[in-house]
Amino acid sequence: MKTLSGLFVCAMALSGGVASLSYAADDMAAPGTQTVKGDVLKIDGEFYVVKDMTGKEVRLHVDKTTKLEGTFKAGDKVEAQVTEKGHALSITKPLVADVQIPGPHTVKGDLLKIDGEFYVVKDMTGKEVRLHVDKTTKLEGTFKAGDKVEAQATAKNHASSITHVSPPKM
Repeated sequence: MKTLSGLFVCAMALSGGVASLSYAADDMAAPGTQTVKGDVLKIDGEFYVVKDMTGKEVRLHVDKTTKLEGTFKAGDKVEAQVTEKGHALSITKPLVADVQIPGPHTVKGDLLKIDGEFYVVKDMTGKEVRLHVDKTTKLEGTFKAGDKVEAQATAKNHASSITHVSPPKM
């Protein structure tokens, strides 16, 4: 019984020591890392030069310890976890949803409804887009729910023009 109790006490002491060591390792790793998001400008040996979201060029050291999720080339959008000394711990390609391009865009799909100054269009991906229409919007024809339309819109979804994708049925 004494041997069993002694083993139990020894096991408890060891597990407490291991837990405190892993806790200390987590504390030391986390504060010195940062996330860099941007475009790869060039790859030069063990270094990736990335232009971050602020326009600053950041030089990242990449070696066999870096976790690369995919292959990369100049022009790719990347997200990297980097130490304060510039070593990349991991590099990934951000999800498409994370990449938002502000500015004019085309909305193509089915006109669901017209609600005052707003046209609601269900685009090709199934997303409903609410477009603001006013006297400055160039409307090519008349529109009703069910029409297939194409709209040129600003970043704030003001429609500059709306056209029928296929001629309306008479």
